[in-house]
Amino acid sequence: DPDAEINEDFFLMRLKNAWEYRKKVVDTSSCRLVFGEADFLPGLVVDKFSDVLVVESLALGIDRFKVTIVELLKELLAQDGIAIRGVYERNDVALRDKEGLPQYKAWFPLPGEAQPDSAVTEITENGIRYWVDVENGQKTGFFLDQKYNRRAVARLAKGKTVLDCFTHTGSCAPNAAM
Repeated sequence: DPDAEINEDFFLMRLKNAWEYRKKVVDTSSCRLVFGEADFLPGLVVDKFSDVLVVESLALGIDRFKVTIVELLKELLAQDGIAIRGVYERNDVALRDKEGLPQYKAWFPLPGEAQPDSAVTEITENGIRYWVDVENGQKTGFFLDQKYNRRAVARLAKGKTVLDCFTHTGSCAPNAAM
């Protein structure tokens, strides 16, 4: 709708649609919560690592609404009983330069809440526990989009010897071992 007003209601609708879709199709304990253009929110990536959100803002327009977006996401998740203990910004990509935005990574200040002591958080995926470094890990910290490929590795590796190469964090090896 070219006449749509870009405001809090607009973002609430888009974020709610993204969350409702994820609840229907993926394990939401850790997942890509917002996937830019696929969720009609170009320039925004949000990954949920258990109780930590990692936000990547790649466009000036999205960046200007970042506070609203984070508040709305926390409220949406709270409605489903999910408490978020921290929001980390991974805005350390060169694409931000084209938008005239600075590159940085840091905890997003949540009013009235202390920032977590560590940027490392624990997730469980396919029954395996991982420690994810949202500050220094690849992109937002961990390749959540490979969850189901890692599960497939577990089936394919049964009774075989497996060498886990080129999976960045070695995340296929524990699945193969299972």
